[in-house]
Amino acid sequence: MGCYTNNKERFGNESRGITNEAVERSDFCVSIPMFGMIESLNLGTTSGIVLYEITKQRRAYQEKYKRANRGGHNKTL
Repeated sequence: MGCYTNNKERFGNESRGITNEAVERSDFCVSIPMFGMIESLNLGTTSGIVLYEITKQRRAYQEKYKRANRGGHNKTL
């Protein structure tokens, strides 16, 4: 996913998804793999999964960046 500072997440409903125009304007689309008898996830579950992953990746990026700046290279006077 990388570190994006200006995310715009779009979630579609089970029957129609999102519009073709929304897909065309997107940098990338995400698909959540499902196993077993499940055909689709409801919007609450889907958005929770996606937002959790975004938060997890942002925290990992921030930790990496914070560690890279340790060591006195960015001292203020």
